Amino acid sequence: MADDPIEKIGAELEIYGILQADGAPPMTDTYLHVRRRQDGAAERAVMGLPAYQGEPGPPGPAGTVHQGERTTDELDALATVLDKTNTGYSYRNTDTQDQYVWSGETWVIYHEVYATPGPVGPAPTMTPGTLTVDGETQSGEFGVRVSGADGTYSVGLDLPKPPPGEKGDPGPAGPIFTSVDVDQSSTKTNGAALVYNQAKNKLEFKPTVFGTEEYVVGPPDFAEDFNIPGSTSRKDLFSVTIPAKTYPYRFDFSGGVSVNVPFGYHVDVEIRRDNASTGPLVGVVRDDQHQGWHHMNFYPFSDASLAPDSPTGVIPAGTEVKLFAAAVRKQGSLLTWGVKRDMAQLRIKLQRVP
Repeated sequence: MADDPIEKIGAELEIYGILQADGAPPMTDTYLHVRRRQDGAAERAVMGLPAYQGEPGPPGPAGTVHQGERTTDELDALATVLDKTNTGYSYRNTDTQDQYVWSGETWVIYHEVYATPGPVGPAPTMTPGTLTVDGETQSGEFGVRVSGADGTYSVGLDLPKPPPGEKGDPGPAGPIFTSVDVDQSSTKTNGAALVYNQAKNKLEFKPTVFGTEEYVVGPPDFAEDFNIPGSTSRKDLFSVTIPAKTYPYRFDFSGGVSVNVPFGYHVDVEIRRDNASTGPLVGVVRDDQHQGWHHMNFYPFSDASLAPDSPTGVIPAGTEVKLFAAAVRKQGSLLTWGVKRDMAQLRIKLQRVP
């Protein structure tokens, strides 16, 4: 090899920078250009130079861990409390649609990472469909109506009268006291029952009518006297107490007693309540003008006409009554008269009234 070169070639290096994202390390690309010296442009060679591995660089950013959405003000406030232990925390900025990534010291911002919502698409076309009942498509007369626009629609159905369904389970029993079939103005008293009022076409509460209660005064309870002086006008026979009842009632009497009536005499047997001589007369045995010993029968008595709803002669519920029976001479004064208890009896029947 001679000491002098045959020819000299000039080398020119062109170095180009490569655009990188914010925070990324710089990168370059180098090209070697070789030109002949005579004309400098007749021929040109371009050769890429190999890169050599350098020393390890600093640790790159950690992977991101998405933590949700925040506003700009909230992200600025977070920057004052986050530290290196939070490196890689990322947030969506709902004000700018940017991605905020915490580097351990500050925010690394990637602009417009999140797309903004696009415009509202066209409204759908609504058409009536079919009608199914219990899984079966109905072919009878019915209509489906669709109305509305711009995304707000309503669907209306015009259905025929459905066929009768299966009988359902019995419903809960309703209170009879508040039923529309009951006259609510009628009084609910103890022991009252519902009865039909044709004029009102309603049920109403009325006191119930049960079997007749009966008290019997037998022969041993009658006073007996065969020789009562003609001057004596009254002979008490017995008294009986009727306990208070839960219902109102009137008295009914049957039975009888034997009385000896001399010629020209008139003797009655009276039944009075509350007082033996002055109490109201409620029953009587009327002398039929027979002479000597004869049997006379008891029957009820009222000094006024009675109707089913009349209060006359009614013993109110809760009232105790004492009855007194006495033979009363109405006519005659000289001859003796008498009463005997043989076959004597008074049957007291309590007739319930509304």
